[in-house]
Amino acid sequence: MIPFSKVQLLFFLSVPFIVTTVSVAQNDTEIYVFDLNNDGTNYSISDPFNVTYQNPGYDNQPHFLPDGSMYYVSTRDGQTDVAQVEFQEYSWSWLTWTAGGSEYSPTPIPNSQDFSYIRLDTSGQQLLYRHDHATQEPRVLVKGLKIGYHCWFDENTLAVFVLGEPSTLQICNITDGECLPKHSNIGRSLHRIPNTSLLSFISKEHEPWQIKSYEPVAGTTHKIINVVGSSEDMCWASDGTLFMGSDSVLYKFHAAFDKDWVKVADLSEFGLSGITRLNINPDGNQIAIVVNQSPTAEK
Repeated sequence: MIPFSKVQLLFFLSVPFIVTTVSVAQNDTEIYVFDLNNDGTNYSISDPFNVTYQNPGYDNQPHFLPDGSMYYVSTRDGQTDVAQVEFQEYSWSWLTWTAGGSEYSPTPIPNSQDFSYIRLDTSGQQLLYRHDHATQEPRVLVKGLKIGYHCWFDENTLAVFVLGEPSTLQICNITDGECLPKHSNIGRSLHRIPNTSLLSFISKEHEPWQIKSYEPVAGTTHKIINVVGSSEDMCWASDGTLFMGSDSVLYKFHAAFDKDWVKVADLSEFGLSGITRLNINPDGNQIAIVVNQSPTAEK
């Protein structure tokens, strides 16, 4: 990973990232991108790069795009907006700035330049939106459901985490607006399992919580493995390896090779802890890791 130069830092600080007010609803977090190394049998990480460079507030929910750039959300002026970093050019840009609302979970839509996101308005309304690349205008994708998280199967079908007591996993067809409940009491982490037609989700029906797969056509569900501790954030590498963190330790699991979770790295070596959300780039050589903001962390 190329280090952050003074020129890049000056450019970065020229963008209005630094804010004076921070929402009390979320922890102060940072996004680091590491080189992800695989020697064929083992994984390791190296060269941490602080994408959000100690911006005060909630910097979170990274999602790599097919071109290797990355969406995420960042705090400014007391709300969260969607931003994008282009690693090749080392440039940052804001994609949304919604008065009276905050955006979360920016996700590229398959076969499109558009992206989807959750918007929480100050009125309390929370809906899933589509951001049109051509017009830069948003439109509601699913009406009447308070969606917290989502994952696309294809350009017309998505899995959603619907808030409620309990929370539910629902499959939505955006062409006809139909959403069908499939599981209840789930966690927030929803992912397509690479090179399959399966979805992974976290079931909280029993303890310990379990990572499960779901096949939407047959409606079948199978256990993959228990979560690490009480973690509920995970991601997949293209080779079928699962990654999950607990405090400062990053773990991996591959059903064909591992009987249980295997330690990959301890981020305390970099002064980092509080691992939550994770995402791996399409080439499989970078991993974005969200951690607690720390003044002692490497920059």
